[in-house]
Amino acid sequence: MTGFGARVAGEGPQRAGIRPPVSEPAGGTVQLQGMATVFAVCALLLIAGPAPSQASATSSSDALVSAAGSRDLPRRTMNDKVFRNDKGWLIFKGNVDPGWNNRNVQIYKRLCKGCEWTLVKKTPTDGSGRWRTRIYAPPTGYWFWKGLVPKAGGYGKSVTRTYRTYVV
Repeated sequence: MTGFGARVAGEGPQRAGIRPPVSEPAGGTVQLQGMATVFAVCALLLIAGPAPSQASATSSSDALVSAAGSRDLPRRTMNDKVFRNDKGWLIFKGNVDPGWNNRNVQIYKRLCKGCEWTLVKKTPTDGSGRWRTRIYAPPTGYWFWKGLVPKAGGYGKSVTRTYRTYVV
């Protein structure tokens, strides 16, 4: 029998998510040969230097200047705040200046200080760059929220303040 979930004759039943042990080659020479090949290729590259097409493309100082130049771009003003409306909802709002009319602001959330930011939604701005969206708080613990406008139009990536939401 072949295909997904097939067993070779004589094998016992297998549990989902657990693989049977794989036998290793006698002596373990495959790994040593592979490591020797990698070492030889690295040594050859160190001796030969970069390829001619790579050496003439850009110098290292040009690359450093372009990387530093992207950090020096001006940022947009986000004018953000979080407040509780009449219904008791948490509202995250702002006004992106200048020139972010009828475009999206990315809303990110993370579950803890060490966790990664995840994109929750993209909320549109109006003709004046104003945006607003509802955010939430967990039943226990904290959530962190921020808004982001990507690099575009001569401006660098712009980020709002980080807000921590929780239930009292």
